Amino acid sequence: MNVYHNENFWGKGRHKKKLTAFSAGCSFSWCGQQLLIPAVYTGSEGAVLDICARVPAQDMAAYLKKWNRKRRMALKTRQDLEQFQSENPISGDFAAEMSLDQTALIRRMSCSLAWYTPDILQMEDDNPFSAENPQNEKDAEKLMQAYGCDRDSCWHFGRISYDWKEQPVLSPQEACLSFHAKPVPVTASCFTADASCKGRTIQFSSPADGQEYTLALHGCELKRFDLSGIGAKDVIYPEYCQLLSYSITPEIDSSLFRICDCAHGDHPQKADSLEKKNCPDGPCACSVLLAGDSGIPGTHTAASSMYFEPVTQIQWRTVFEVKQKEDLEVRLLLFTP
Repeated sequence: MNVYHNENFWGKGRHKKKLTAFSAGCSFSWCGQQLLIPAVYTGSEGAVLDICARVPAQDMAAYLKKWNRKRRMALKTRQDLEQFQSENPISGDFAAEMSLDQTALIRRMSCSLAWYTPDILQMEDDNPFSAENPQNEKDAEKLMQAYGCDRDSCWHFGRISYDWKEQPVLSPQEACLSFHAKPVPVTASCFTADASCKGRTIQFSSPADGQEYTLALHGCELKRFDLSGIGAKDVIYPEYCQLLSYSITPEIDSSLFRICDCAHGDHPQKADSLEKKNCPDGPCACSVLLAGDSGIPGTHTAASSMYFEPVTQIQWRTVFEVKQKEDLEVRLLLFTP
């Protein structure tokens, strides 16, 4: 199989030199997920790591039954979309750092591809893969054949390209991989706030470890932004949002917790529209304010979605970024096929 640095599974490697393969043939379990590392590829430009993640066909079937076409088409809120995405058993939910012979590399780019069993492809008349005669992609079939993957299971293939941080390691004998699960957003609670919310407190717990938190609301203020000079000339953008001021006890890093609007807000509309109504086919609303620290120690600000008309009350949700797997380090012995 031809593998090239900084190319996805579909890349033809034009004007690039084929990388040299070093077999690993290592299979292991990571919190119940079976992973296969078939090979590492190196060359003067950089290195490539292929990761094969096995997904039991019954797990994929259960997911498609739960999120059938009717339910997928009925998704309305960000919370529903986040749940739909996070429960997909065949999604790539991790990153991997790599060093070769104790020399660290710089992660550059990644891509992924999925292969499904025939039963999964044929599972629904309205399946998410193809309307007629559903088939796996040819490149997924090539990977299945090259790496001898079990055809009774579904597979997620990941390819990561790395740049050399120091001198190239062209004949590595050992690879050290550090797997890091990507956090997924999990809604812990919902509450409604308006201009009268000052002094109100809300208790909730983290879905990750059960830690109890107290949210103190300091105020909710309507803001209007002049967006007439941005975006497309023939598009009108919603200009109103609510700013929620709050503090949380105990303090938690902003990368692990946020407060956001339960609703999507209004879509931009075409300028020649006579009524202010959503334009689903139009461009997405742009963000004009980043929520975060308010400048007052211990006080933070959350911004709602954008609306055409002033809104006096917003339903908010508290969201934790939860890692569903502990980090894992694996050492592999490499050899020439």
